[in-house]
Amino acid sequence: MNELKSSTELKANAREYLLGNYGRVVPAQIMYLLFIYLIDGLNGGALTTGNGSYLRSFLTLALAFIASILREILNFGLCCFYMNLCCGFPTRINDLFRGFRFSDDRPARIALMLTLRLVLYLCPGFAIYALYTVSRSFFLLPLASLALVAGLLFYYIYYLNMSQCYYLILDFPEKNISEIIQLSRWLMNGRKMRLFYLQVGFIPILLLAAVPCGVGLLWAQPYMYTTFACFHLHLTAKAAAQG
Repeated sequence: MNELKSSTELKANAREYLLGNYGRVVPAQIMYLLFIYLIDGLNGGALTTGNGSYLRSFLTLALAFIASILREILNFGLCCFYMNLCCGFPTRINDLFRGFRFSDDRPARIALMLTLRLVLYLCPGFAIYALYTVSRSFFLLPLASLALVAGLLFYYIYYLNMSQCYYLILDFPEKNISEIIQLSRWLMNGRKMRLFYLQVGFIPILLLAAVPCGVGLLWAQPYMYTTFACFHLHLTAKAAAQG
């Protein structure tokens, strides 16, 4: 596969797509953040429900699991919106909810797989922490922290391999889940560090945008998501050129 564009070039492409289109992307971003806030509110609902601590803990974990899946499905809609923007197609706020359509269950299945894998990788750390709360052994606390960090690292590597799935669902409506996952892994083979570098590059921008009461995120986040869509489009274009 030929060399990809640099992060600077991809960001420049994103700025070109966004030029004159912020009147469309800002309302969509506001709607996205509003629904993320509502979804995250699911977790707080369990804290005041139930008569016993075990029931509250179970409800909290169950709602956190559901909230994570809903967030992922909404992320698919966000990918759809910015892909349409980059491809010159009409963009609508309804694009954000495309993943909730019953006619195509692939976004929901990918969201479930990502959430289950996250739970799988974090389980050892939470289990060790549970032992610590019972035994109060000081040795278990740093061990639990180490296990959680390791779990997040393994999950992030898994996520990088799966990072193109939502876009590929849009590109290939005829492909099944297995084919989408295989294609995403193939596209990201040798390119994971590129995406990691691209994501890390947005951290300073997001931090600066969050300073004025978070208002700057309405401009910074579209910039980031459009750049990720450009990354995918360039990735698939290079793959197609390679044959």
